[in-house]
Amino acid sequence: MRKYFVYFMIYSFLGFVLERIINVIFLGYYYDNSVLVGPYQPLYGLGILLAVIFYDFYLKDMKRKLPKYLSLIIIAILTTGLSEFLHGEGYELFKGTQLWDYGQTFTCSYPYVCALPTSLFGVLSALAIVFIHPLIDKLVSKMPKYFFKWTFRFLLFIFVIDVIYTFFFKLL
Repeated sequence: MRKYFVYFMIYSFLGFVLERIINVIFLGYYYDNSVLVGPYQPLYGLGILLAVIFYDFYLKDMKRKLPKYLSLIIIAILTTGLSEFLHGEGYELFKGTQLWDYGQTFTCSYPYVCALPTSLFGVLSALAIVFIHPLIDKLVSKMPKYFFKWTFRFLLFIFVIDVIYTFFFKLL
């Protein structure tokens, strides 16, 4: 279970980096639209983590590659959409404002989940699981137990403090 939290934090950080790159490409300048203070986007971390868990428990050992990877893409799109829905609705419920709005995007009327961008991020998640996750899994698995235990504790501590600070002090 601790390993999945470490994965969550790694993918949240990678999501943060990806979003900054996307912002520079499409806006032409560095734009930090983070909710939390730390350099991580839990929206991306949760979406890919759910797909990783599903992959680890149900798809990893499938012998036939085409059904395995098609299933992974579908699951990654669905978990991306679920993460977008939970984060968008949760933030709006808690804060009363929208973090983003896909409603202006072609064919979309719902603000938080839209077929095209959600599918693109889902496909990116599936590609990350196939090509990047084995390296991350190996890195995490090779950590000495003592180091891993303290890494987990440190990441959990900073994440909890960041969530408390953001939602109980920064957003007031």
